[in-house]
Amino acid sequence: KIQKHFAKNFDKDLPKNLGLKSGRKKIYIGFKIDKEGNVADIKARAPHRDIESEVIRVMESLPKMIPGKQRGTNVDVKYSIPFTIVVE
Repeated sequence: KIQKHFAKNFDKDLPKNLGLKSGRKKIYIGFKIDKEGNVADIKARAPHRDIESEVIRVMESLPKMIPGKQRGTNVDVKYSIPFTIVVE
């Protein structure tokens, strides 16, 4: 569902307007779901700073989630998601 949220809310015209060369571009997103279910510690690596800012904006708009559990206790869970965008 995170990927669907990202695809729906990411400004798809942004990479075209930044003057990037056409082709596939990798975006790496790291974040954690904390004990309360909030998205925290969002980090992004992309071919342009404006894309990184847009990724962080989209990830911050995620709704509250169900936190991870270990032995009946809520725990923080780290995630790392790679995305590929196509610049035309």
